[in-house]
Amino acid sequence: MASESLTREEIESIVLDNAAKHPQYRSALLANPKKTIETQLNSTLPENVSVEVLQETPSKIFIRLPYVVSEGAELSDEDLEQVAGGKDDTYTCNESIGGFNTRNEFSASVF
Repeated sequence: MASESLTREEIESIVLDNAAKHPQYRSALLANPKKTIETQLNSTLPENVSVEVLQETPSKIFIRLPYVVSEGAELSDEDLEQVAGGKDDTYTCNESIGGFNTRNEFSASVF
């Protein structure tokens, strides 16, 4: 699964869904989130990107505030490089049975 073809929200949805369904995946995600996500996506995140997982409790919740780019701010060369690859539309689910034509893979090798 190439992360270039997924949005951040899609990646987050896959990770959270797997963490909810698979206790070992959840443990791996808490222990080493960046490596677990890279293994899940079969891709490497940029070195300057860190991943932090916060686990809610019954008495404490977290709200994620996404980064907002200032109006008129230019993207760095590194940021441009990450988006310049375009979208890979070579994978289709047209032949899929069930799952409402979705694609979700789980890598057991993250444990």
